[in-house]
Amino acid sequence: MNIGDNTIMKKQSNIIKGLAVVFAAALLITACKKQDPGAYDFENKVNVYEGNVYAYFKSQPGVYDSLVKVIDRMDWLKEALSSNTQFTVFAPTNRSFVLALQNLNNLRTSQHKPALNLSTANLDELDVLTCRYVIEGKYSTDSLLLADGVLLNTIKYDYIMHGEQKSTNAYGFVNGGPKSIIYSDIKYSQYIAEWQRTTTQAVNIYTDNAIVHALSPSHEFGFSEFTLRLNK
Repeated sequence: MNIGDNTIMKKQSNIIKGLAVVFAAALLITACKKQDPGAYDFENKVNVYEGNVYAYFKSQPGVYDSLVKVIDRMDWLKEALSSNTQFTVFAPTNRSFVLALQNLNNLRTSQHKPALNLSTANLDELDVLTCRYVIEGKYSTDSLLLADGVLLNTIKYDYIMHGEQKSTNAYGFVNGGPKSIIYSDIKYSQYIAEWQRTTTQAVNIYTDNAIVHALSPSHEFGFSEFTLRLNK
């Protein structure tokens, strides 16, 4: 074998090694994507629903049953959410109500009081708390892009909430990932430290008369006031 043959073999060897590195890197990136579901698990499966927002909640068994049960006790709210009036609903899922009821009934058990459920809880107090999740007008994530967020008027009681869009980072892109919203009960305070805050797990679900943003399951319905108001 002459020197020229050795040179060709070395070049071929280097090319093979280079390709091996490229393939290994590609496999590593693919593996990382599979192991990092993150917020992508919450990609909206239904971006547009042909019907009103009340009908949408009814069409999602296992997700919004508790919210529907509360709305059904409030005739005026059921009628409003079934009308042509435009709303934004920051929708608590079943888990949010489970957390609230557990905390309430744990306290009532320690006080030797009977347990409560959504059918027997004080309707006036449920009305007050539920209205904090229903906002006048339609607000998509793009409507909440202001640096300080947006103050939002609830459907009743002249109560003010706050919404702020946040974007997560995607692979190699700052703020290029899925959008989410920080939704806050400001408790009549200008100090953020006193606000009760939660986040969304899915956003921008459009119905005929509303935009729905689904809240994280870790959110406790009532923004820390459920037990205080319902333990009577």
